[in-house]
Amino acid sequence: MLISLIATGETAEKIKESIRQTGEVVFEYIGKLDGEKIKDVFYSASRVPSDVLVVDLKALDEKEAVPALQGFRIARPTTRVAVIVHDRKPGDVLVSSIVSLGIYDIITGGKDTDWGEAVKKVLLSPPAAYTQAARWHTGAFDISLHTEKGRKEPSKEVERAKKQIEGIAKFLGENYRCTDLNEGLLKIEQLLVKEVLYEQDY
Repeated sequence: MLISLIATGETAEKIKESIRQTGEVVFEYIGKLDGEKIKDVFYSASRVPSDVLVVDLKALDEKEAVPALQGFRIARPTTRVAVIVHDRKPGDVLVSSIVSLGIYDIITGGKDTDWGEAVKKVLLSPPAAYTQAARWHTGAFDISLHTEKGRKEPSKEVERAKKQIEGIAKFLGENYRCTDLNEGLLKIEQLLVKEVLYEQDY
């Protein structure tokens, strides 16, 4: 089993030690991620053929987590993704958004959890189905659309969507500035077709 790993230091070391006999770590990033760095790291991860990507949610900036995972899912639709959510509880908007992406391997625990063993147990099990993740799913998709004062203004949602399209384009290897949502979606479709044709050539 080929494994990609994005995690904070202590968690990453425990995972690597535990899964040594389960598979081979072919990509890893250890540390906190935000801004352009998160886009670059997930783009790099998407270029590495692996069977599973293990992501420690504590390593990600919450506002960037969903677009980053979404971009990876588009670039590597057949790669299994497992997310460590630590002590978050069902109803958490960020985890619900992650489940909306079709990511159902949600790894939970508390401060005393052996994350290495927890991840190993998941990797040795069949991929989770929606029924196993349904308790996390509230129907909300994007953490960025929820604030203490309620939903943002529609214009801000549009701008956020444009930023997400730009992030996805970045994962697919192109710097693109989105000024129109429809054009942006068309651009993503074109890049995906290009990606599929490229992989078929190899």
